[in-house]
This record gives sequence, C-alpha cells and structure tokens, in this order.
Amino acid sequence: MEFNLGDIDVSQLANLDKLWMAIVIFVLFLWLMCIIYVVKDISARTDNQFLQIISILFVTFLTPIIGLPLYRAIRPVWYKRDKTPWRDACLASSIECESCGCLNPKEYDCCLQCGKKLKLKCKECDKEYPHNYHYCPYCGAPNLDA
Repeated sequence: MEFNLGDIDVSQLANLDKLWMAIVIFVLFLWLMCIIYVVKDISARTDNQFLQIISILFVTFLTPIIGLPLYRAIRPVWYKRDKTPWRDACLASSIECESCGCLNPKEYDCCLQCGKKLKLKCKECDKEYPHNYHYCPYCGAPNLDA
C-alpha cells in the first residue's frame, strides 16, 4: 500500500489545521472559564486561603475534567454570607435569662428554667421591655440596671 501525497488537496489540510486550532482555542477558553468560576466560587464560600489555593490548583493543573469534580467534593457547602451564627439568630427572637443563660421567647415574662423575671419596667413610661436592652424601646429612657 503506497501513500501518495498528490491525492490530498492542500486546501483540505489548511481547513483541518483551522479546525484543530479552533478546537484548541475553545478548550483553552473553557479551561480558563472553569478557573475563573472556581476562584469566584471558593472566595464566596470561605476565607481559608489554603483551601482557596488548593481548589484553584486542582482545576488549573488537573484539568477541569478531573479538577472540577475534586473541587466540588472539597468545597464548603455554605456560602459565607449564609452563615449566621445559631446563637445570634436565636437572640434576635429570644431573651437570654441573666441568671441561668437560658434562651426564652421574647413574649415570655419569666424564664422557663429558673423562673426569674425577664423584663424590666421602664421608670419613665411604665412599659415592660427585656432586661438586656440598654434603652427603653418605647420612650428611649436609659436602662440604669444594665
């Protein structure tokens, strides 16, 4: 079997080279987009610089085919802005008892655990408000006991 170069048209070779070049450019573009995605995503998920660097290196050196699944396996599940500490969320709708530390709903007057009074009476307007407030929410008078 003999291969004759005269049977292949030169314009077909040029078109084939252009096609391969377009494929290579497209793959490199996707690779770059994956790196940018990982940089933005891991920055939004954690402040841990070691985890950020490892994640970016996975996608950069292990290609997106291997690196992206590895990144998705090790990345934190939650975004930084989604993390509200449980205690802060509870305190927004609760009163902490000053003697035992138990969290109680704001509408309760006495602690569920120890029975101590949770609210103070304002000396200016005589309305009750939680003892941990520094000012009366109704008239603005200072809480002298806090």
